[in-house]
Amino acid sequence: MTLHELIEQNYHKLSDNDLHIWQYISANEAACQDMSIDDLAEACHISHTTIIRFARKLGLKGFGELKFILRWQNQQAPAGFQPAEIEQVAQDYQQTLEYIRTVDLNDLFHVLEHARTIYVFGSGSIQQLAAYDLRRVFFITKWLMRTIDGSDEMLQVLPRIEEGDVIIFISLSGNNEFINQVAEQLKRMGRTVISICRIQSNRLIYFSDFNIPFFTHQVNTGLKSDYWSMRQIFLINEFLLLRYLQYLNEQGRHL
Repeated sequence: MTLHELIEQNYHKLSDNDLHIWQYISANEAACQDMSIDDLAEACHISHTTIIRFARKLGLKGFGELKFILRWQNQQAPAGFQPAEIEQVAQDYQQTLEYIRTVDLNDLFHVLEHARTIYVFGSGSIQQLAAYDLRRVFFITKWLMRTIDGSDEMLQVLPRIEEGDVIIFISLSGNNEFINQVAEQLKRMGRTVISICRIQSNRLIYFSDFNIPFFTHQVNTGLKSDYWSMRQIFLINEFLLLRYLQYLNEQGRHL
């Protein structure tokens, strides 16, 4: 089992310090394979005891076993594209669809219905396209959605987000530093934050009143560039509308 899988299974046990350790390890996996516990503690600005507790929360005996799994999972990664990736991507779609089809969204829809303005911000080019798509999909409703284009506009809009407004962040990892800083500030302001991001431990979830996860993984293409399947976000957009129509129908209402 990989560290990513252990994190997802034990996410509910992890503290802010634990998530900080994991963010550093996941961003520096190759270097962490050869680090001592003191080196990692210094890099994360925490005590080595905290790292030991982190490993034990994952069901490991200690830091040595954590390093062993890091080395093992990197050795296990096959070179080049594997046909099994097609099935894995299909499973990502199926799991995302099953979640958005069955999860209780009534509280979320109640908040969105009563929102003064709904802002939508994507952390990257595909995420921003998904923000435009979400606005397009819900054009038939009475919801007023405003997409925010880029970090500069986000900083300009931030002081104008008032009580009763809602902001939706669309992110791949949920660990985008800029988004998380803005989300944290909005939470201090008492604003409602909704996030759509990959299902994993991340900081954005902590700042979110509502989170809609999607399933995806990094596809091993055999090329130098990373590739993530992200069409699931557009699937979420469409099914959010369908689930909203279902919500209205159950209440004897219509658009």
